[in-house]
Amino acid sequence: MRDQFIIQLIRHAFVGCGTRLHDIIKGASGLSAYEQYLGHLHARHPDALPMSREEFFRADVEARWDGVRRCC
Repeated sequence: MRDQFIIQLIRHAFVGCGTRLHDIIKGASGLSAYEQYLGHLHARHPDALPMSREEFFRADVEARWDGVRRCC
């Protein structure tokens, strides 16, 4: 009985660790940016029409790199 509890506890810790690691990687890579954009849009601008995922990432790249005139 106690061994099963310990095994369940370890299993739960690994599942939680995997979920947190997934969230960290998703956030660091920018993959969650579109979901954050949609959440903000629905919360603050409920009548606005959201951009598609492709439009959002294209606009994000253009905003980051527009005006960069140096190589390093």
